[in-house]
Amino acid sequence: MSADGFPDFPGTRVLLVEDNLLNQEVARFMLADFGVQVDVAENGVECLELLHASSGEAYALVFMDMQMPVMDGLTATIEMRRHPALATLPVVAMTANVMPEDRRRCLAAGMNDFVSKPIMPEALSEVLQKWVGKKTA
Repeated sequence: MSADGFPDFPGTRVLLVEDNLLNQEVARFMLADFGVQVDVAENGVECLELLHASSGEAYALVFMDMQMPVMDGLTATIEMRRHPALATLPVVAMTANVMPEDRRRCLAAGMNDFVSKPIMPEALSEVLQKWVGKKTA
């Protein structure tokens, strides 16, 4: 347990796909509080390159922004799901787009879950527990 009462996820490595430097820093800081190691990709193309380099085995989870330059998160997720080695890797939307239609678009693209910005520690803890908690227990 962390000092704030949330579970820790030591040894968990996630890929954060986010183009905004401030959002990257906030997410990295919050995830580090949970004992999570974070690699960052600034767009969908970088995300796919990192995932293909490790056949997706390096990461327990991908946090994916929806709107990014070069390749957006929806397109990147669709591409991930076309590759058997990446088809079951959990992808969680981490986005300021919080309308019900945005959530539907994320799920339709193959994302597994949704966390809205600004990110709340409680929501982040719930998502980590749901998707990687059993693997780290």
